[in-house]
Amino acid sequence: MNRLGLTASLLLISLGDLTACASNYMRVPNPLLSNQNSAISTSAVSSNNLQPIALLLPLQGPLANIGQSVKQGFLAAAEENGSSPRIILIDTRVGSSIQAAYTQAIARNAKIIVGPLLKPQVQSIASLQTSIPILALNYLNSDISTPPELYQFGLSPIDEAQQATNHAWKNGKRSALIITANGNWGSQIGEAFAQQWQTLGGTVVGQLVLSKNPSGITKQMRHFLHFKPPHDRRTDFDVIFLASSPQIGRQVKPLLKFFYAGGTPVYATASIYSGIPGSQRFDNDLNQVIFCAAPWSLPNCNIEPNLYQQLKSVSPMHFSRNCKYYALGIDAFHIIQELGRLNQSPQQTLQGTTGILSLNKQHRVVRQLPCAQFRHGSLVPVN
Repeated sequence: MNRLGLTASLLLISLGDLTACASNYMRVPNPLLSNQNSAISTSAVSSNNLQPIALLLPLQGPLANIGQSVKQGFLAAAEENGSSPRIILIDTRVGSSIQAAYTQAIARNAKIIVGPLLKPQVQSIASLQTSIPILALNYLNSDISTPPELYQFGLSPIDEAQQATNHAWKNGKRSALIITANGNWGSQIGEAFAQQWQTLGGTVVGQLVLSKNPSGITKQMRHFLHFKPPHDRRTDFDVIFLASSPQIGRQVKPLLKFFYAGGTPVYATASIYSGIPGSQRFDNDLNQVIFCAAPWSLPNCNIEPNLYQQLKSVSPMHFSRNCKYYALGIDAFHIIQELGRLNQSPQQTLQGTTGILSLNKQHRVVRQLPCAQFRHGSLVPVN
């Protein structure tokens, strides 16, 4: 798994307990001012009368890159909105206390909390007796009871897996093979593929967990596909679901062709796409693979184009690798502005940079995602 995919998976699985954080009031910055870390600079102080918003993110430590990207997206959206609310930044790095972060937010007179980002932190804040709305930036398991003031919004790859299976079903596929990366992340996505596929009425005829050693994958694929020279292989499937990094995907897809399964539709999660400019010649190996993703993760997105160009101009490479986290911050700001309307009905929607957003009865933000397909190494939209 590449570094970005691994980091994204860490947001999904447990990272342990969290320790006290520092906070300070921030005024929404000029998004064109930046530092060497490509983060938009901020000036401390706020003198308006708008209700303060506490933003709980990992601003230091191993996940600071993600936390800073979310922060910059949130602040840029707030400035473009023209509201310039008071924003209280609270560092909830790995190892910090979410109880302390919440206490500081209340002490600073926050009227709404956005965050935390990490799943175990969301579990902690869900156990508190909160008196103000909280928009958590991750999802808890659906069977966990949460207070009515807690709303959940995030970039779960399970959304991508479920919508990929929906797309395959809509296109008449019924019998699936599932191929996943080794480890907790691959296991979770494989389970999401299987559960949604079987809910729709499909059949899973085989599942393969790929070896951590790339040199062993060819042998695995030959056995999994029941390949016998010159060109015999199993024929009990009409679609393949794949959860892997771009590097592994570029190995698996050509092997499918080599073992005479190259014409079978392959659906993946967004982890298959590196998002790195200039990777077209490598992505030729992924031709015909379909995946669903946040709009800002895909090229030629026309949603919030001014913010997109503004944030990208600060550091194009950093933005390309982290644009979905900038988008998470942008949409988090817009959700709290529209919370009253979204609360009225699941039919109320918001066109966001992470998808078309709605709110279900469990206060979980539901994302409807666009899908794309690799063709000649580039992405094109598919319906």
